Amino acid sequence: MKKVLLVYPGFISREVPLNLLYISAALKKAGYNTRVFELTQYLKNVSLRNPLKKILKDFTELLESYRPDIVGFSVMTVGYNIAREMAQAVKNKGIKVIFGGIHPTVMPEETIAENFVDFICIGEGELSVVNFLSRYFSDEDYTRVKGIWGKDESGKVWRNDIEDLVTDLDSLPFPDRDALDSHYYNAELTGANVFTSRGCPYPCSFCQNKFLLNLYEGKGTFVRYRSPENVYNELEMIISKYGTERFYFSDETFTLNKKRALEFLDGYKTRFKNVPFMCQTRIDRIDDEVMAALKETGCHQINLAIESGNAGIRNDVLKKNFTDEQIRTVFGLAKKYNIKTQSFNMIGIPGETLQNVFETININKELRPDRVLCTIFMPFSGTELGEKCLEKGGIIANIKDSSIYYSQVTMKHDNISSRKLIGYQGFFDWYIALPKKYYFLIDFFRWIYQSIIPPMPYKNQLLNYIREKIVEFVYQSKRIIIASHVKTR
Repeated sequence: MKKVLLVYPGFISREVPLNLLYISAALKKAGYNTRVFELTQYLKNVSLRNPLKKILKDFTELLESYRPDIVGFSVMTVGYNIAREMAQAVKNKGIKVIFGGIHPTVMPEETIAENFVDFICIGEGELSVVNFLSRYFSDEDYTRVKGIWGKDESGKVWRNDIEDLVTDLDSLPFPDRDALDSHYYNAELTGANVFTSRGCPYPCSFCQNKFLLNLYEGKGTFVRYRSPENVYNELEMIISKYGTERFYFSDETFTLNKKRALEFLDGYKTRFKNVPFMCQTRIDRIDDEVMAALKETGCHQINLAIESGNAGIRNDVLKKNFTDEQIRTVFGLAKKYNIKTQSFNMIGIPGETLQNVFETININKELRPDRVLCTIFMPFSGTELGEKCLEKGGIIANIKDSSIYYSQVTMKHDNISSRKLIGYQGFFDWYIALPKKYYFLIDFFRWIYQSIIPPMPYKNQLLNYIREKIVEFVYQSKRIIIASHVKTR
């Protein structure tokens, strides 16, 4: 039995890398032995002084013990430097390497030219990878498999058109969760994450979805849904096998299709009455009826993207296309039904001023989401806004050399220094949680953090932990004060 090692070389989040687990499941169904090596386990270890050294050591030991016949990487632009080091370690042992994921899909010519890459998979990989390996290991002609590029011993590149989209998502085997440690299934915030659909139709200027929409034109319906029954069967399997107590539906827009969402929720509340979940959606794809159904079904948190508190930047630059009033309405509905919220925000957007940053802080201060995520804009290739930035120039760091998603400044900004952007990103929810009269203290802590604490791996993660505890203390203190006031009335 041929062995395939699959690698997720990114520190993106603590979520399960479902795309890689779908590939693993498809390969196992086709008769291959697979293993998955992912880096989120290192994300949680803030004591590591040199995480890359530890990663390479563990990875090399796995290569020696598992002895794979081929190694596949799911690669994003962020974390590419780590993928490069790991792939070189594979090549040093004479093993073939295939890169898949969003980066080689958007940048195929650049990726296939790398000396540590033998093949690349463009787009969704379940069909392409299985078809390719079937031919590769059978000594058949594998140079004509859709979705696969490669090069011969002389370095000459052969290319193929992208494979059609998988239109029937129910036909795919469930993700190979056996490949992961059990800590994924009862994570404090998310539990097990599950996709109920694929594809997003919105052309946000900072996202690569528009590129994918164009790439797959004529290759099938881009937005596809699993049947509710298929999803329910997977959820029951996860609960039975792993003891999962909650779910995170990580569809890009869970309530995109209102009729389908209500149908799914109606069945969920019957089959999974006491199993809470969280999801994410767009501000303009949720109303009172949907929010009520989410609450009745067991939704305990909904993630919503604000991105910018300035409507001009949000709609004209980022192409989000919803109003401040729509934002207030949806967050108000969440409070009405007692559903926690997490807001997604972005700073460092081209043309943004410090005043605009505080507009984003202020709308969050008004809305009071339970959790806040702030990222720094990155000019990714294949995005409308990213391509404009690359054409204009002013890039000061290669995104491929970044290891943490949306947490580093990679381009020069006309109105805000890189140092300030990093500081405001790191202390974003401190400004939201505390009254303006305490901003001078936040500015002082921000200065200490940036000037005195030495650079270290996971410095941002350490700050996040401290920040969460402080913000939690502030919120809890306010609740206690309010409760005490009510009791004395």
